[in-house]
Amino acid sequence: MEQAFKHLENGQWTEARRTFQSELIVHPKNLEARYNLALLLKRADHHNQELELYKKNMTYGWHLPTVVNLTTIYRANGETSQARELLKKAVKRFKNEATPAYLLADLVEMTGDIDSANSWYEHALRADPLNGFAHIRYARFLAERNRSELALKHANKAIRLQPECWSCLNILGDIQIRSKKENLALESYQKSLAIEPSSKTRQR
Repeated sequence: MEQAFKHLENGQWTEARRTFQSELIVHPKNLEARYNLALLLKRADHHNQELELYKKNMTYGWHLPTVVNLTTIYRANGETSQARELLKKAVKRFKNEATPAYLLADLVEMTGDIDSANSWYEHALRADPLNGFAHIRYARFLAERNRSELALKHANKAIRLQPECWSCLNILGDIQIRSKKENLALESYQKSLAIEPSSKTRQR
């Protein structure tokens, strides 16, 4: 594993892939090795193999990054029911993690079930109140439903938790625009640009 990560750091993708494969021959239950191998295969556009590796990982144990990526693939393929079932199981398995719950909230929001989405966002924040991504996603959800005051509260909380998150600052700026706080929005966009230059942020 150590050698494989050195190959990754040096941009030696083929060598890293071979090293992860060798590791899995010796230790087939190494979830981290299989996950990283899947990421490498994704870089090479071997999406079917990537999917099979994630599924294989799930037969050995629960690995949150695998769950996240597998859910993303299911959603991209239109397999929303499979994504939902996987996330529901993950919520029970990772009781102190916000990620499965807020991904589930986003999924049910797409189906138009706003009440359930709200409940899952709240569940995510109870699971991990210090997860900045949970706060910023909930903030955007609230702002889209004209609950600007509460949205600003959660967005500002996200920035306190993750001050270097440029995309979070963009969302905060968007919410401030909705709340007629243009000067504050300008500050948020400028802070975002200082972290990550972006033409879209400049347009904002």
